[in-house]
Amino acid sequence: LGVPRLGFVGGKCVADSRTGEGASGSIDVMDLGRAMSASPERTKPLLATSPTDVANGFVSLNRAFLENGAFVRVPAGANVASPIVLSFLSGEAPSPSMSHPHNLVIIEKGATATVVEHYVGGTGVYLTNAVTNIIVEEGARLEWYKVQEEGPEAYHVAATNITLARDSAFTSFTLDLGARIGRNDLSVSLQGEGAECTMNGLYVTSGNGHIDNHTSVDHTASFTPSRQLYKGVLTDNARAVFNGKIIARRGTHQVDAHQTNNNLLLSDRAMVDTKPQLEIFADDLKCSHGATVGQLDEEAIFYLASRGIGPAQSRRILTYGFAEAVLALALNDRIRSYMSSLVQEKLSLSAASGAFEAGA
Repeated sequence: LGVPRLGFVGGKCVADSRTGEGASGSIDVMDLGRAMSASPERTKPLLATSPTDVANGFVSLNRAFLENGAFVRVPAGANVASPIVLSFLSGEAPSPSMSHPHNLVIIEKGATATVVEHYVGGTGVYLTNAVTNIIVEEGARLEWYKVQEEGPEAYHVAATNITLARDSAFTSFTLDLGARIGRNDLSVSLQGEGAECTMNGLYVTSGNGHIDNHTSVDHTASFTPSRQLYKGVLTDNARAVFNGKIIARRGTHQVDAHQTNNNLLLSDRAMVDTKPQLEIFADDLKCSHGATVGQLDEEAIFYLASRGIGPAQSRRILTYGFAEAVLALALNDRIRSYMSSLVQEKLSLSAASGAFEAGA
């Protein structure tokens, strides 16, 4: 993913690149605490609670402990070619601990950028409780990636709020591979005409892991398309939840929103609860949603066996093919390659534990 612009260990900033150059103008990348001290009149109003924010006890806890996090500002018209990587590391935790990173990302008018939130965990029991607020101004474009590789005993809770202005674009990819319990609340508000968003995600969990994805796309303006595709792969005693919501407000026109959730269960004990949801208060629109939960196709496994490929390898090939269909939608080549290698490693570990044996 390249060298992180900002690095945090246990919630504390340890690497601060301060500023960097875009194609035009400079970008601000710094610890949020330093940004609040240097420019409180600019940052504090943006941190105030808004109607689009996800509201729950974990968000309130994060605000109560607001101290560190990332502040990213891409000035108007800038085109930042390299991804802005924000790295959050939780090392060995001899005793239970928690961190509450709070991130603020502002993509100003006409700017273009790619931002990566990368969470990597160690051993022990700890909680990462992250909140990210993203503002994409008129005509701006943001690619946002979140890669979650927390430790096997970790708890990861994240709330991300995105506000889109007129003719802006937001593209996201969420990859969940770690944590004992992980939850993502992703809320997008399309507030300007012509704003658009694309949200893709993949979660692969095993053992007793549990992953939640709760998405909300609120179309408050007309001529606003949105797309959602999330896929899940579960084995052993793993659990997952997908709850996706699309809201088309009264008075909007030409809203075009689609949502899909597909899940692959590799064990009779794995379970997923999926609920795509539409709340439609307008007439002139096009919306659809759907969800699937299933197993690998035995005919496809037989076909591969007839070509000399064993059952376990056949199941692994088909499983990666299922996951790769959504991984291929990641726009950045380097990030897509990195996420693909992580998924293959995760599937290799599952294969070693016998998850791809016939009848597993």
